[in-house]
Amino acid sequence: MKKLLGILIILCSCSSGKEYNEPQFVEKEEIRGECLSDDLMISYAYDMAVDDQYIYILASSQGKWVHVYDKSDGQYRGSHVLTGQGPGEVHTASSLTVDKDKLQIYDQSQMKLLTYSLKKASDSLQISFMDDVSFSSNKGIVRRAWLFADSLYLSDGQLGAENKKQKRFQLYDGHSVIYSYDDFPVQGKDLEKVFLFPQICFSPSKDKMATGTLYGGILEIFHLSDSSISLSDVYRFYEPSVSFSSGDLIPGKDMKYGFSAMSATDDVIYSVLIGDPDPNKLNNISVFDWNGKGLIRYKTDKQIFKLSCYPGNPSELYALTFSPSEGFSLYLYRVKTNNGIPLLGT
Repeated sequence: MKKLLGILIILCSCSSGKEYNEPQFVEKEEIRGECLSDDLMISYAYDMAVDDQYIYILASSQGKWVHVYDKSDGQYRGSHVLTGQGPGEVHTASSLTVDKDKLQIYDQSQMKLLTYSLKKASDSLQISFMDDVSFSSNKGIVRRAWLFADSLYLSDGQLGAENKKQKRFQLYDGHSVIYSYDDFPVQGKDLEKVFLFPQICFSPSKDKMATGTLYGGILEIFHLSDSSISLSDVYRFYEPSVSFSSGDLIPGKDMKYGFSAMSATDDVIYSVLIGDPDPNKLNNISVFDWNGKGLIRYKTDKQIFKLSCYPGNPSELYALTFSPSEGFSLYLYRVKTNNGIPLLGT
């Protein structure tokens, strides 16, 4: 009987067919975080990243965009990257990545991916502008962009679009689009709008990408190479129900919201999966493997707004939390892992 139950759990833990089925997790557990800082001078955050030493928050505050905190004690270590449209300045940021000794920001209004060098000392950090890549020479717009490989970029947007059809992802070599992926796991133009700004995360090895919708809950997993973007599978958890009016998405009355935050290692996808008609129920960390199987769902003591992990230490999850009374805070959540995968049955 126990063997049969285990098989049923595995079979029901993902929903890769056309039907929508709420994800089933092998385990559920409560977890409490450690407050690193409750004195963040920001009113909204667009993204966050973590490396071996620092936490980087992308937010427009006091004329700068990147706000840095020490991982060990939450101490504020300075703000960088001026707001503006001059060399090295950012006007409208939409994504932030940190990889080894480089930090990158995509500026949506200038259609540029800007790269900065990171120089670390024991108690200081210097962020200096290096160069930028423009996407404006091609038709269309780009919502977000990331460096994928040497001189090869992955964009989320309409790059190279010559018609009004909504597009999705492109590989761009700095001059032209070399590959475009424009399929949707839904039918209907209004439902396609759900994919205008999904949550997106990458494996550190950069051969896998996961996307999750906020309206409804659809998880897609892709395989990436330097010449293609291919869909591995689709997992339909909550059906999107929306209409599109005057440039706004209007959710259906009883629609359950999906993914509001994502981060990944080479082994698992960490996410905030709402699963409720109330979009403010953000008190969870839901963990999937790269085959879409629900591993464990942690009920958290705080509402998690953004989530990030450093691949070098996958047992530490850094969260930007929010409450109306406290505003934004930084929290650390520790999970038990074995070879990068959360331990079950502990």
